[in-house]
Amino acid sequence: MSRIPAVLALCAAALLTACDSGGAGSSATATATPSVRNETIIVPAGKPLVIGLSAALSGEQMNLGIDLVAAAELAIGRFGSVRGHAIELTPRDDGCNDPEKAVDVASLFIADTALAGVIGPMCTLGAQAANTRYEAAGVIHISPSATRIDLSEQGEQFFFRTVWRDDVQAAVQATYAREQLAASTAIVIGDGEPYGNALAKEFATRFESDGGRVVSEMRIARGTANLAPLARQIAEAKPDVVVFEGLNPEGALLVKALGEVAYDGHFIGPDGLLSARDFLATAGPAAEGVILTGGASPGAEFVAVYQALYQRPPTTPFALQAHDAVTALLKAVDTAATVEADGSLRIDRVRLAATLREQRFAGLTGSITFDEKGDRRGETPTELGITVYRVENGAFRAVE
Repeated sequence: MSRIPAVLALCAAALLTACDSGGAGSSATATATPSVRNETIIVPAGKPLVIGLSAALSGEQMNLGIDLVAAAELAIGRFGSVRGHAIELTPRDDGCNDPEKAVDVASLFIADTALAGVIGPMCTLGAQAANTRYEAAGVIHISPSATRIDLSEQGEQFFFRTVWRDDVQAAVQATYAREQLAASTAIVIGDGEPYGNALAKEFATRFESDGGRVVSEMRIARGTANLAPLARQIAEAKPDVVVFEGLNPEGALLVKALGEVAYDGHFIGPDGLLSARDFLATAGPAAEGVILTGGASPGAEFVAVYQALYQRPPTTPFALQAHDAVTALLKAVDTAATVEADGSLRIDRVRLAATLREQRFAGLTGSITFDEKGDRRGETPTELGITVYRVENGAFRAVE
């Protein structure tokens, strides 16, 4: 179990103005999923309210999972307590895209009657496998990082996410290309993987519905290192914008190859490229002027508090989304909960989900409010949790 570090009591910085270290008790160890859904969350007097966090805490994606845990701890420290009850974070390792582990984690969380909800699952395959378990049990589950469109198309009542959907990110890119870059023609390139394919398809659809023309749709297979022939083909076609939907190193290598053939149009990429180490360092000077979309960058105050507590800055995406997910859940709990005569806390699960949908607050990633599907509601990129960046002088600079 994770307990809020004692040093958090010192974090009276502007970011954590409501900081309260609050004692953390121990919740009961869960061993099995109840066969009958309990409609009410009950936190006994003197016991902590529990928030679960389902993320990769080992393997290739563990750095992202560790950052999500840290951000969740910061949010709990900022909130302090709920109706006199301390708040305890319980992280569990869901293996990212390991369906079996994600389901096992869900079973453990569901069995805890003091559990307010779960932040996660972290990755799409884990979410696909575990979300139905959470839904059947009436357990709020808020993903800070799974962007796949159809996760919120299953008619679930208890699923939410503070991260954007892939189609929303693609729409922001297409609108920016048409309105800000005045692009009329585009070459759209995917990487053949589900993430890249979804973005590429949605960008092309939106770009053409906005009056643009996709002159070619291409694919770069993961692991392709020699992109010079493709770069020459693109330069000869002279599109106004090249849109690559995928990950590094292919994205960075494509930008570098386009620079070597003196392509003078625009380049747009997604949050999967938004890395100083993996993108800027590899693409080099060719990255200047590139447009990338992704989540909001942590502000100086957040980074300072994070650094003081963990002796390192946040190094991965979605930390702010995790912070906002915890805050959204705690605000809803504080509104929906009732305190009984014996000091216990009672929370109706259906009312809690309805409260989450009704509330609005200013999060670290922008204004947070959810639609009927549990997705973020908004009209602007900021409301949807997306920032547009331009590479200037070797750094990502927000332009919107």
